[in-house]
Amino acid sequence: MQSLNSILKAGRNYAMAGGSLLAIALISAPAYAQDQAEDTGGLQDIVVTAQKRSENLQKVPIAIAAVSGEQLAATGITSTNALASAVPGLSLNTTSQNFSPHIRGIGTTAFGVGVENPVALVVDGVYYASALMGLADLSDVDQVAVLKGPQGTLFGRNATGGVIQLTTREPKDDFGGEIRSELDQYMTSRNFLYLTGGVTDDLKGNLSVKYATQGEGWGKNIQTGQDVHKIDYDVQLRSKWNWTASDSTTVKLALDYAKQKNSLGPNLSPGTQTTYLPGFGVNNFSSNPFDINSAFNDKNRFWMGGAGLTIEQDLGVARLVSISAFRKYKYSTGFNATASVFPTIEIEFDWKGQQFTQELQLVSQGSDRLKWTLGAYYINSQDRNDPIFTRLFAPLAGTDPFGNLVGVGTNVLNNKLTAESISGFGQMTYEIVDGTRLTGGFRYTYEKRSQAGTSTFLADGFPVGSTTFNDSFSVKRPTWRLAIDQDIGDRSMVYASYNRGFKSGGFNGITPTNPPYRPEKLDAYEIGLKTELLDRTLRLNPAVFYYKYQDIQVSRFNQGNTLIFNGAGAELYGIDLDAEWQATESFRLFGGLEWLHAKFTDFPVADIFTPLPGGGVAQSVGSVTGNRLPYAPKFTFNIGANYSTELAGSKIDLNVSDSYSGKFYGEVDNRLFQKAYHMLNASATATLPGERLSVGVWGRNLLDKLVATQMSTQAPFGDTFDYANPPRTYGVTVRYKFGN
Repeated sequence: MQSLNSILKAGRNYAMAGGSLLAIALISAPAYAQDQAEDTGGLQDIVVTAQKRSENLQKVPIAIAAVSGEQLAATGITSTNALASAVPGLSLNTTSQNFSPHIRGIGTTAFGVGVENPVALVVDGVYYASALMGLADLSDVDQVAVLKGPQGTLFGRNATGGVIQLTTREPKDDFGGEIRSELDQYMTSRNFLYLTGGVTDDLKGNLSVKYATQGEGWGKNIQTGQDVHKIDYDVQLRSKWNWTASDSTTVKLALDYAKQKNSLGPNLSPGTQTTYLPGFGVNNFSSNPFDINSAFNDKNRFWMGGAGLTIEQDLGVARLVSISAFRKYKYSTGFNATASVFPTIEIEFDWKGQQFTQELQLVSQGSDRLKWTLGAYYINSQDRNDPIFTRLFAPLAGTDPFGNLVGVGTNVLNNKLTAESISGFGQMTYEIVDGTRLTGGFRYTYEKRSQAGTSTFLADGFPVGSTTFNDSFSVKRPTWRLAIDQDIGDRSMVYASYNRGFKSGGFNGITPTNPPYRPEKLDAYEIGLKTELLDRTLRLNPAVFYYKYQDIQVSRFNQGNTLIFNGAGAELYGIDLDAEWQATESFRLFGGLEWLHAKFTDFPVADIFTPLPGGGVAQSVGSVTGNRLPYAPKFTFNIGANYSTELAGSKIDLNVSDSYSGKFYGEVDNRLFQKAYHMLNASATATLPGERLSVGVWGRNLLDKLVATQMSTQAPFGDTFDYANPPRTYGVTVRYKFGN
């Protein structure tokens, strides 16, 4: 009965909010007719490809937050790891450099080979399967578009929570480019070179090169004296080539490569809520929260690369698009899983993987009442533990078969996980009468997953037991979308939609003897408004939503390893708003907010951790029904301002932005949490006469807020936290543009 009441209450609130949006639209309708007649330009149109075609964001019946590359640079967002400060409702956690976004409370805290996010990352039309490939540099990105809610029809694969689209710069015919260099107080040097131009009348290309290194880490390992949270080197290359083969055929080749060495994580510290078991050390040693006190040094090495080939053929009535892509990566790291000053559990990962994807799209052209898209998608991804070493030191190592104490017990895991999927999809939008459009979409997905490998235990170097495994399963799932949108005036549109999304199940690649986890699904209902007011100087895009989330894939940590299992169900609903106001020609305000209810409605068998008086934690099983989902803050917002003026012949650009996140939890028992915080950034840039040379000063995280990017309980020892977000940093940027 209580559950029924909560659903009725949610529905009532949802309907009231939807009615309010409709009322706003109706009130604003007459003003639009006048504004159109006196149009002075106002805010520029934002073009997105959320429906596999280039469209004005204001005409797309989906909640989308879009940020340009220039705005990212002005607000100090240099990588995907910092995107949460620009998009309300987007939360991020990173575990061992795995990129794990959450949109409107939908995401995952799991990591490991074969683990894919329920929020899909798509770069220039190519889906990135591995979470390790998600921590991308944004130096040459032209736009980031965050599609909120399930995108199960046109994007499909693991887009349960939404999609993050990165669009990099396109080549130009005229020669040009820029050189940019940045330096902060930690002697972090970030350098960027961009070149573009035409080679022939039909061929043009570009090249971007980024190199970063860091002189001093944010913290130290007290045990070893080594700097931690430090970039040794970070190299990223990207190149695009566009060839106009004929009047109706274009070919685009995209190449990229990245190589990194750093100690950015996991740099685990014991939490303040509990102490560790007696004899295993406590972290009360330093006033710098970025310091660690670990028996082992942490070093990460990572490289990835890929190639994508896009061929577009104009068929007159439609456009045929083929996107073929191949990607490969390798990652190695080692860390102390218990954050202890004594050797306890050491983990060494060697992961590698590759993926091949092929997508075909047939997209209608013209301005007829009927618009449609048909397509097919194929992916084959392979990920390996090659191997994982888990070393248990005495007294955790136990005894050998003869009863002798083991000094070091080592588990060596080699396994390969394969996912192969094929799907067909289609979506149609029909304008029933002038200004009223109905959209229907459907996708059917078949997927097969398999794992094969061995796990061997060594007692002081001698093998004492081995397990071989070879398993597979397959799933078949439909997903769909229904939507209706209505123009109200010339610059306003209201819409309602229903979407089904699903994320495939999988194997526990780090703990393969555990059973696989089942697929999860999400039913999403949304009502939204897209509107522009005040002579197109004010843009307001609110939306309300209701989610029913089932078979949720939940993760927990145990002695450095992650285990994924299915929780029961959750209910999520809320409201979000994106806004932008061009107050004057030189002054612009922008921002957004989200309020979110996100609680488990039925989760009777979950892990509960209880601190023990003498140190460590006890693990039990109990109900977490009514608890909030992890990484789902109740309230988030961002607000910022840009101001431009002239001074002594130079153009001065001032920017300030603040993002706020409410308190959120790291695990389902709602014990470990990140308290609410503000992230305040500011910059001032002077562009000298001629508009080629500019010099800027900036400060990021000016309030010096400590933000946890991983919170986990390592039973029976205690809690571990990782802080991958930078502390307060300030520095200078010099940029020189050349060519046309």
